[in-house]
Amino acid sequence: MFTPIWYWRRASLRVKLIVSVLIMTMPLVGMLLYNNYYAIHVVRGQVADSYKNMLNLYTNQSDSQLDDIDSYMSTVAGTGYDLLSLSQEAADGEYYSAKIYLFNKLSNDINLYDPISSFFVYTDHRQDFLNISKKNPSAIKENEIIEHYIIDYIHSELYSKGSSSKVWKYVQINKNNYLIDIVRAGDSYLGALINTDELVQPLRSLQIGEEGEVLLANMQGEPISDSKLVSEYGIELLQKVNEYYISGAKKKFLVVGAPSHRGDFSLNALIPDHYILAKLPYLQSIVWFITIAAFLFIPIGLYAMRQSVLVPLYRLLRTMKKVREGDWSSRVELSNTSGEFQLMGGAFNAMMSEVERLRINVYEEQLDKQKEELQRLQLQVNPHFFLNTLNIVYNLAKIKNYELILDMTMSLIEYFRFMFRSNTSFVPLKDELEHTRNYLKIQNLRFPEKLKWTIHSPDYLSDVPIPPLVIQSFVENSIKHAVTLDDPLTIEVQIEFLIEEHGSRMKISISDTGLGFKNDVLEKLQAGRSVENERGEHTGIWNVERRLRLLYGEAASIVYDNDQDTHGAKIEMIIPTNPGTEETR
Repeated sequence: MFTPIWYWRRASLRVKLIVSVLIMTMPLVGMLLYNNYYAIHVVRGQVADSYKNMLNLYTNQSDSQLDDIDSYMSTVAGTGYDLLSLSQEAADGEYYSAKIYLFNKLSNDINLYDPISSFFVYTDHRQDFLNISKKNPSAIKENEIIEHYIIDYIHSELYSKGSSSKVWKYVQINKNNYLIDIVRAGDSYLGALINTDELVQPLRSLQIGEEGEVLLANMQGEPISDSKLVSEYGIELLQKVNEYYISGAKKKFLVVGAPSHRGDFSLNALIPDHYILAKLPYLQSIVWFITIAAFLFIPIGLYAMRQSVLVPLYRLLRTMKKVREGDWSSRVELSNTSGEFQLMGGAFNAMMSEVERLRINVYEEQLDKQKEELQRLQLQVNPHFFLNTLNIVYNLAKIKNYELILDMTMSLIEYFRFMFRSNTSFVPLKDELEHTRNYLKIQNLRFPEKLKWTIHSPDYLSDVPIPPLVIQSFVENSIKHAVTLDDPLTIEVQIEFLIEEHGSRMKISISDTGLGFKNDVLEKLQAGRSVENERGEHTGIWNVERRLRLLYGEAASIVYDNDQDTHGAKIEMIIPTNPGTEETR
């Protein structure tokens, strides 16, 4: 019960508008269609009643004629002595005199009854058949076929006997359809044949359309008069024709019938349905015009509502989506819409301008804090290394190696010259590498024959901006934790250029042949947690990570691992080649 309500509340505005329009228009369209079909039904009923009354009138006339013919034959068979004379064992002279008299009488009286095709007389004990035909009396072959059929029909006793009202029966002789009635006097039989086509001939002129038809049908629903429409269009003729109905496969016909009270047949009229509906052209045309126009105007109305309501809303939603994705400069354009949407668009644009101004102020404040933190981190490196260098000079002074102290002092001068001028966010890669070489030269003086190092970098990357001291800090970390007096240490710095989907990158690999990271330290580094302890160890690693995060955000990454071959520590940094945050100085 609550599911449709919940779906309706959650449905989009487009669905709600379409459903609302359909709810308003479909009842009207349904009413028009109902009125159309109701009018068609009424017209069909009126036409059917009119034709049924006419068919009943003609059927009553036909039944009256059939009743007159039956009465005539009963009179001839009951009161006249000629038919009885034929059935008696009389001399040949008397028999033929009675036969001639009966022939002349029937030949004169047959013209009084229009539907009759022929009278016939049959004497059973003499097997003598007499046929009095109104048309084609000289058709010997046809008369023989009729004679044999009637004799067999009499012997089969299929004709009506007793007081039955439906005395006329349907028979088919030589592919011709007839109605037959027989009366008996002794062993003589008097009968009449009526061709069914002749019976419906007066109705051929009825106005039932150019493709309409009037026909007789037997009680099995089969046509017993000439018909082209029944088989061609698949029209069904029902046994009970008290009500009208529509039938036909290829074309629809209104079927109206009237049963006969004197025979086992019915009179049917097949009226083309389009002929009936042609009697209400204006009403039907208007109804269909309104219906089609309604279906045409529904999309037009929906399109107008879409342009006036949905399109401005979609523009507003599209702008809000862009804002949600980070494009705070997006504005909605609703100048060519209604006043309500213009007011809504103006309010939204004003609100977004104010939000953007506030964001800029907050962003600038964050940048200032970020620069202050970055400068503090860079200054943190200088005293850290300064203490280490003083420790180196102290140790050289203890062994009174004054010449080495002079060389080391010159290297320290170059080193601190770089340190004092590298208070910017970026320096060229060549300066960072040169600074790292000076540092390694100093360490070579400290650990002679215990330290080897190599630096490989393509010349075309020399001017790429890089944060200062990122390479030197990791090299310093390797020397601090990996140099021993037992085995020599090798440090390798490898610079590579990468092209990726989101832009060019620079890969910096720093590896040594020492003992590598301890397991607990490596787990923390790989998890992104700080490894600085209370004694200040690993401050350089945390310093580099923090500066890279401030300068590059998610665009830079550092991977820590132990080399599988040398078991030494290995660091891989990937940073953009064009940070675009500060010009290199």
